[in-house]
Amino acid sequence: MTLRPTLAAVTMAALPSGALAHPHVFIDAALSLVYDDQGRLSEVAVEWEYDDFYSFLIIEDMGLDPDGDGVLTPEEQAAIQDFDADWEEGFDGRLYLGVEGRRVALQAPRDFGADYRDGRLVSRHVRPLAAPLDGALPLLVQVYDPEFYVQFAIPDTPVIQGADCAADLRPGDPFASADAYARAVADALDSGIATEAEQEMLVVDIGSIGADAVHVQCEGAP
Repeated sequence: MTLRPTLAAVTMAALPSGALAHPHVFIDAALSLVYDDQGRLSEVAVEWEYDDFYSFLIIEDMGLDPDGDGVLTPEEQAAIQDFDADWEEGFDGRLYLGVEGRRVALQAPRDFGADYRDGRLVSRHVRPLAAPLDGALPLLVQVYDPEFYVQFAIPDTPVIQGADCAADLRPGDPFASADAYARAVADALDSGIATEAEQEMLVVDIGSIGADAVHVQCEGAP
């Protein structure tokens, strides 16, 4: 799964078309950094809270909550547990950890789950690190979509489990993301992409411009 084809499957008629109609989805990400008994970062628990409109489209597409009261039956609750769990091979989950300028490798996600709260879908998964990371190393944590199809935010400082660490949440600039995306699209269009179909399929990469950033420093670090 990537968020792009999932969204397209349920919103073709509902969303504006064209390359400039971005972002399509808004997600608040909550993070828990889990350290082992040796003070090493071992995994990150991730929660995605989808915006109201996207949540409504998914619930409607799945034929759930027909009375619109915002309360799912146990059967409906079971049906949403893996609604965003089918990740395509190579999808990075939009979670990025960095140490000393290098990317920290993550394993495939596990422990998927989901809830429906106040009209918003909330999904959960866990990303184990490929190898435990020395907690003494200063860590950068970000959640963003370089294609700007989804606009992620980290509203709250991540939870730290198992270690004495300080996490400094530095809000990004969504306007900078939008400006970078518009410039990238303009450059692509100038290169000869002309038809509406080509524009709709256009993918650009703005990297981490405008993304929130969490800087983590644990006790005992140099």
